[in-house]
Amino acid sequence: PPFTSSSSLSALGLSTGSCTGTHWCYPEAKERITDLPPLSIWQLHTNMISIRCFLLAALLSAVSARNTPLQAQQPARHGRKGVPTTLNLRGGGVPLIPLSVAAGGFAVLLKTNAPFREKIFKVLSNVRLNRGGPRLNLKQRKDTKGALAGYDVRNGTWAVEIDEVQPGCLLVSSPETFRFAGSRLVLDQSVVLLVRHGASGSSGFIINRPTQYNVGDVTKKLPMFEQNPLYLGGDIGEGVYMIHGVPGLRNATEVSDGIYYGGSEHAMQLVSEGKAEAKDFRFFFKYVAWAPGQLEAEIQSGCWCPLRSSLDLVLQTRDYKGLSYAKFHKVFWHQVLHTLGGKFLNISRDTIVREEAERLKLEEWVAILQDGGNKTVIQHEGVEMGGLVIATISEKIEPEEMKTVPVTVNQIKDTVQATLNGNESPDVVLKTLSAYFFKQYKTIPGVIDPNGVELHDFINHVLASKEGSPMALSFLYMAVARELGYPLRVMNCTSRMRGPVDFLVRYDTPVAEGETAQTEPIFIDLAAEGSIISKEEAMAKIPGEEESSLGPVPHVQLYSRFMHSYVDSAAKAGDEDSLVVWLQQIRILQAAINTITISHATANQNITAGGGAPKLQSGETEQGMTLHEILKDARLVGPGNTTFDASNLKDKYVGIYFSASWCQPCKAFTPQLIQMYSKLKIADGKPFEIVFVSADRSQEAFDSYFGQMPWFAVDFQDGNARSTLSSAIGVEGIPKLALFDTEGRLITGEGRRLVMDDPMGDSFPWTQ
Repeated sequence: PPFTSSSSLSALGLSTGSCTGTHWCYPEAKERITDLPPLSIWQLHTNMISIRCFLLAALLSAVSARNTPLQAQQPARHGRKGVPTTLNLRGGGVPLIPLSVAAGGFAVLLKTNAPFREKIFKVLSNVRLNRGGPRLNLKQRKDTKGALAGYDVRNGTWAVEIDEVQPGCLLVSSPETFRFAGSRLVLDQSVVLLVRHGASGSSGFIINRPTQYNVGDVTKKLPMFEQNPLYLGGDIGEGVYMIHGVPGLRNATEVSDGIYYGGSEHAMQLVSEGKAEAKDFRFFFKYVAWAPGQLEAEIQSGCWCPLRSSLDLVLQTRDYKGLSYAKFHKVFWHQVLHTLGGKFLNISRDTIVREEAERLKLEEWVAILQDGGNKTVIQHEGVEMGGLVIATISEKIEPEEMKTVPVTVNQIKDTVQATLNGNESPDVVLKTLSAYFFKQYKTIPGVIDPNGVELHDFINHVLASKEGSPMALSFLYMAVARELGYPLRVMNCTSRMRGPVDFLVRYDTPVAEGETAQTEPIFIDLAAEGSIISKEEAMAKIPGEEESSLGPVPHVQLYSRFMHSYVDSAAKAGDEDSLVVWLQQIRILQAAINTITISHATANQNITAGGGAPKLQSGETEQGMTLHEILKDARLVGPGNTTFDASNLKDKYVGIYFSASWCQPCKAFTPQLIQMYSKLKIADGKPFEIVFVSADRSQEAFDSYFGQMPWFAVDFQDGNARSTLSSAIGVEGIPKLALFDTEGRLITGEGRRLVMDDPMGDSFPWTQ
């Protein structure tokens, strides 16, 4: 059977120890369908056949009653003329004939000649293969081969799982197997048409990966097909290959009934003569292949599900208007699973739920890495927020628990600052921090104890248990150092890192761009309770490495290395499910990095080209734009769904706050902003107001999040105002707070940083 309990990752050479489990037959999927009543396949077929026999008998009875011949025209196909077929019936029309035949099932077939009887059996064979029915064993039903040919308009699109792999069948990849398969990543959520299978190996084409190119973009040897879309057929070869359903082409090879490969010269001739259409032919760049026995092993391990289907799934191209090429293969993959029905519906639904959760995690990472406005991930400083995102991967963290992280960071910072006079050198400040920090927190080994049991090493557990590995402690330690004014960076945080003793952080004195640092960096060993060590001692802790290994790396490499430690943990424990989760989370992090990089590059291109909406510049108004003019037609709402006139914002300092309920940094910053707003507006009576601009995805999410705020908001339904504000201010990440003066002119777009540095608003209105 194609779905087994053996590890599909192991079949691909990705050993995970004694991994067990399957990517296809989920236990919960089985539970959802166990309550379905059993259905006899013979009973189902007999009922369907009897109904059709009854209708046929009624027709034959009516014809025979008039003693007239019955004529039928066979359909024309690919240029062939239709062939008339005449069925002569003799005898009187007895009204009881239809009832007798219906009761007898097949008795009516005795009244027809042999050729017509064969056609009837083929029709009934198609009925047996109709979609949604029980699984058929094609190895025991060889007579069904003929029924699988042609577009069956009577029964629509269908697909059925099979046991025996043969040319012409489709191979549907499992939802997990190829997500981390390196060069074979192209097979992730793929549907492959198998065109060759035998003792020498197997090969085929991926039929659900379109490209942005046409055939004419890669070859000029097929002039009649230059506008045909070109699909990525695999990862092997460099040629362009053609499949089609047109019989009789010279030099074409029959793959299976109704599917042919090759014959491009004759195909162009038919198209030029009007005997065929260009859309009847599909083209692929490259192909996929398996060594002898490899495909069978992958099927046995659960990597592939072989199936037979109606030809429209194979030969008809599909156009999903507005859908990105990167998403097309996923849509078609899900459609095939829905066509199969049954347990495959559960697999499709589970995959959709997982992918939606991963998309939300991607957006969360983008918000974290931008810190409200970073252009690149190298500038990202909120390391403790990154630690929180990692913690939410495997467990649910309540909002109150999240708030303890920034509170703890500020408490440690205040305590350390209280012991300093403000004139100490960086090494003295960092020594003081280490002395206090490691009195509160204990260093323990990494995430795997000597018995191979995974330890909870996330930042929330560090706060609760007052202990953690050097990597886990680094999130909190570096966050405090940043608040003290000494941002740290990790070093040697790569896949080559062998253990906690190798985990070091460093502080570099800030220098102007293009200048060289005049002081040596400070190296800190968190595995030795934050001891400051020399450069030579740092090199001694990583023997065999070059001095370049001591260089600082962005915080994202710390996140990646931390998640890799859980990959190692899952592999040693043989937990394939956890292994897949953490591998995918590493990919999501990389996707977030790529998203920010591409977004920044695109923004630079728009600025260079003079495109995009005009943005307000600090201290001035561009093209006469002010905040009041932007908001003059906007719909504003207040607490309790009250309405608010934007003209009331005149003569007030205004903060435009871009935020969302799904954004973890936003949730951490909003309480701080509420505290400052209450102090300035209520306690001090300052002319200060805040307008919330939501980036939530639904009215319900907006209502829930806005209900916690004491200020006003742009109505969630007023998408035009929200978009205009975002474009004018140049929002590239959230949370973002833009501050405006009483004339509606932009003071700064870095209001979040001002609030964090001045939490009580002592520097209001921040115009200096």
